[in-house]
Amino acid sequence: MLWAAIHLPRRALDAALRRQPDPLAPLALAEGPPQRRVVAMANESARAAGVRPGQPLAAAMALCPKLAALPWDEAEAARLLDLACAWAYRYSGQVCRDEADTVWLEVGGSLGLFGPWPRFERLLRDDLRALGLAHALAVAPTPLGALCLAKHQDGIAVRDAAQLRRALDALPLAHAPLDERTREALAGMGVRRLRQLFALPRAGLRRRFGAGLLEVLDRLTGDAPDLRPCYQPPDLFEARFEFDDEVRYHTGLLFPLRRLLGDLCAFLVGRDGGVQRFELVFEHDLRPPSTHVVGAMAPERDPARLFELAKLVLEREPIPAPVRAFGLRAAELPPFVPAGRDLFEARPASAMDWPALQARLQARLGEDAVYQWAPHADPRPERAQRRVRELRGRFLAPPPLPRPAWLLERPIPLRGPAPRLLAGPERIESGWWDGDDVRRDYYVAETAAGQRAWVFCAAGERGPFMLHGWFA
Repeated sequence: MLWAAIHLPRRALDAALRRQPDPLAPLALAEGPPQRRVVAMANESARAAGVRPGQPLAAAMALCPKLAALPWDEAEAARLLDLACAWAYRYSGQVCRDEADTVWLEVGGSLGLFGPWPRFERLLRDDLRALGLAHALAVAPTPLGALCLAKHQDGIAVRDAAQLRRALDALPLAHAPLDERTREALAGMGVRRLRQLFALPRAGLRRRFGAGLLEVLDRLTGDAPDLRPCYQPPDLFEARFEFDDEVRYHTGLLFPLRRLLGDLCAFLVGRDGGVQRFELVFEHDLRPPSTHVVGAMAPERDPARLFELAKLVLEREPIPAPVRAFGLRAAELPPFVPAGRDLFEARPASAMDWPALQARLQARLGEDAVYQWAPHADPRPERAQRRVRELRGRFLAPPPLPRPAWLLERPIPLRGPAPRLLAGPERIESGWWDGDDVRRDYYVAETAAGQRAWVFCAAGERGPFMLHGWFA
């Protein structure tokens, strides 16, 4: 097996930056009591202005007046780690994580799908940059070995156990997966690098530190299996975006909407699924949450198309009250099947297929404003079809009898000279069960002007005729 370790050392800061319209603006995460808040982490532009971790927040604000200070949000950082696991699941069926800042994926079985490791590595890094995740990446035959190498030097890739052992020998003890107490004790013994730790007698290490240390070393080098629970993508996607101030207009929701839909699509690609309906959830201060439903004609996972549909819904439906938090919830996640296309596509690049056009019209005009006609098992012509949002399943074939292309909304008397009857009569006698009984004889007739009409009269009679439709 070959494991890729993705170390996310700035996970909490990246989670905060992803919620900023301008991620390049100075930003710092602060922690501590209100009277003594200190900088826990800062981005590049803040560090360029002199802001450093451990610095009092007041001093940092004096050095950088434009500095935005946010509290450390561990829950948001954990949600970002979950999103990284969901993204990694698109590249490997074996994805693991720890409670700190690392995601592992087994890449040995994926090289045949995504190409050799240099090309595969570029794919991973491009996606991680698109997600806004600062990272260090390394590959090794063991998960712990890959993590140690990623912490030491970004981009290291070793393929076998002997090469891994040589790479681990040169690592400082600070990169070993040991607790702080054990690391300090080993440093007090003069152990500075892993090669010194490997050279110590195992019996002495067991007496001094217990069997746990030897187990970690064996899992690090591959002498013992490293069994970890694998990540399983959930069947529900929920994400939430809180605001510092109330938002009163839909334009203030477009940035968080784009970010949430991007996360949704990354989640969907990982589980090879799509979304057909999802909810936009608006949280208010003085009233219960409200929702808007966004629907598509077929499962989708294109963030641009989903954003366009959701934006049309926001423009159509007014916000009922000022919004304090904005969320997205998707519970219906059907499989995604890409639409088939011809090799030589004749449609212009800017053209829109019918499902996309229908979904767009429904988002703008409402779900009931766009419909299709489906056959209905009723012999009365005015009830032989019904409105449906989408054609599903199998329908009865129309009768093999002449039917007009244009059926009038209601029959009207046929004016002018008597028509010439071309076909008929076809008797339709039905509707006794619902009180709308009809007994008619239908004919195909040609009028004096040469038009071909569909007319009827009372059953058993030859007139007067009622016009019910026109043939093309």
